[in-house]
Amino acid sequence: MKKSLWYLMGVVAFLCVWTSCKEESDTYDAYANWPSRNAEYFTQIAAEARDSIALAKALYGDQWEGNCRWRMFKSTTKSPSAGGSLTDSICVYIEKSGTGTESPTWSDTVRVNYRGYLMPTQNQVNGEWVEERKVFSQSFMGDLDNRISVPVKMGVSTAVPGFATALQYMHKGDVWWVYIPSDLAYGSQSSGAVLPYSTLTFYTNLVDFYEPGETIPDWK
Repeated sequence: MKKSLWYLMGVVAFLCVWTSCKEESDTYDAYANWPSRNAEYFTQIAAEARDSIALAKALYGDQWEGNCRWRMFKSTTKSPSAGGSLTDSICVYIEKSGTGTESPTWSDTVRVNYRGYLMPTQNQVNGEWVEERKVFSQSFMGDLDNRISVPVKMGVSTAVPGFATALQYMHKGDVWWVYIPSDLAYGSQSSGAVLPYSTLTFYTNLVDFYEPGETIPDWK
């Protein structure tokens, strides 16, 4: 299901980029119509998540969470009782579940391995179209390997709202793909390689977390 989602996203990105090409040349702007394309990208991610959750609930009832890898969480910065829009929530695909049973809180400090991506785009390399997912930030190189990776230390409250929300639902050992709409990321602002109105994707592994006042050991 996740592979089919990435395929669909690639097709959508390709069509959007193709229509932005100049007819008189073979060049194009991979970031043309960036705000609208990112909004559509998150909408399609959310549709995949909602459909998967609805199917699991229909088939498994109260046991649906054990039979579905998708989750949607309303931002912890938003009132849980108030109405809102789609972009008040993040989408999560659970790649691996850890063994922890508790989650960090807003005031905790975490150690995480992560890699952050912009939405997929199509680019032309040596005359061939290829899909690219630009990495804008990462704490490890290559494949995630907890034997050698050094998780970064950060306060939950210092993260963008969407990432902070994900951390507060994760358990030790979890590996998640976290999809964050621009409203819960940097919005109309840029940050390093992140363009304004970017939907962000984080490949995230929660290694450990610590309460306020708790001694945080050096990582070895």
